[in-house]
Amino acid sequence: PSSRQNPYIRFEQAKKLYRSVVSIEELGFSYPGADVEVLKNVNFNVEAGERIAIIGANGVGKTTLMRCLAGDLTPTRGSIKWVENAQPGYMPQDPQAEFANRMDLFTWMAEWRTRSDDDQIVRATLGRLLFSGDETKKSVHVLSGGEKGRMIYGKLMLTRPNVLLMDEPTNHMDMETIESLQIGLEKYPGTLIFVSHDREFVSGLATRIIELRANGEMTDFQGTYEEYLKAQGIAS
Repeated sequence: PSSRQNPYIRFEQAKKLYRSVVSIEELGFSYPGADVEVLKNVNFNVEAGERIAIIGANGVGKTTLMRCLAGDLTPTRGSIKWVENAQPGYMPQDPQAEFANRMDLFTWMAEWRTRSDDDQIVRATLGRLLFSGDETKKSVHVLSGGEKGRMIYGKLMLTRPNVLLMDEPTNHMDMETIESLQIGLEKYPGTLIFVSHDREFVSGLATRIIELRANGEMTDFQGTYEEYLKAQGIAS
């Protein structure tokens, strides 16, 4: 067994949502200059408290869909309508851009605190993610992929969104961190929409599966990953 600590990951929501969260209608997206639509006619509604795994082969548009939901990309067609009190928090697949400014870990994390959070809360959040003492003074530029991912978890812990949008949140992570993340997400009271290739992670969390396919088709299945595989005639 590993002697290293497990991060302590807990996500909270500042505002509770009831019933509907977001509705996606006839959503289409194509990148400028490309003659192929990455997403076409995507339709689904999300209810409060759902945990939706978006799965599918590489290149079918999972990240594009997440970026549209996060407001990072503007759909070419169709609409994404969030309910009034929705506060989405986004973890991109590649968080590089979030660390463009040269600053230390403490300063970076402190930018995400709410009015009621003092320095102690920022330090405690960093400590829970295994950044403590002098480590908090180092530059975000020297962080590894996994460390950057943990910093994004911290941002989401401090901002308390009621919808978590996570694109491959287990990328570059060790077993301990994935386990802590899974526990944190199981206990999260809000709505979760995530992309993952990690079957165990999907199995442990999803209450609904949306599979995107290369031809623009989509399967929307209400149920766990095991139930989905069974319905597709695939043994898990």
